[in-house]
This record gives sequence, C-alpha cells and structure tokens, in this order.
Amino acid sequence: MNAAYKICSWIAVALGCAHLLFTLRNYDEFSTDAFWFAGAGLAIVFAGFLNVALTRDGGRDRLIRALCLITNVSCALLFAAALALMRQPQVFAGAALFAFLAVAALLTRK
Repeated sequence: MNAAYKICSWIAVALGCAHLLFTLRNYDEFSTDAFWFAGAGLAIVFAGFLNVALTRDGGRDRLIRALCLITNVSCALLFAAALALMRQPQVFAGAALFAFLAVAALLTRK
C-alpha cells in the first residue's frame, strides 16, 4: 500500500501540472477564467505535494496527516461535483485518485 500511495501522490502532482499546461491550450488570453483554471491546477499540484510529504513522514506528524486527509477528501468531493458539469475521463480519474489518496492517508500510521 505504501508504494501505491507514493506513486499516486506523484501522479496527483503530474495531474496538476497537466492541468496547468492545459491552461495555455484552453485559453487564448489571460482572463479570469484562465486564472481560475490555472489556480485549480496549482491546487492539485500542492495537494499532491502534501501527500508526498505524508509519505516521507510516514504518518508520524498528526498535523500533516490531518491536513492531508482534509485536502484529499475535499479534492475528491470537488472532482465528484465536477462530474455533474464534465463527464470527462480526467475528472473520473481525479475523483478516483483523490478518493484513494484519502483512504491511503487515513491508513498511514507509524
């Protein structure tokens, strides 16, 4: 489980980076929508980094674990809500990824 958690944490970072890169493809000019789209990508990157921090910590720091769990549940719920607007593969993948990360964070203890 620990190896899968580490891999999925880095996949979350990669998903966020891909989201950021798609900002350039989806928007021709700097606008409020483009800014929010890029911000969502950064949030996914930071959520992934928080999971990487927890995998390195091994669950010893309860604050990191709690923040990670809150972040993962929030991201999973936001991706699930996004499914009402966009039934696209990356949205399903994001919901599943962050649901797995939430369970993994919950089970990470030393």
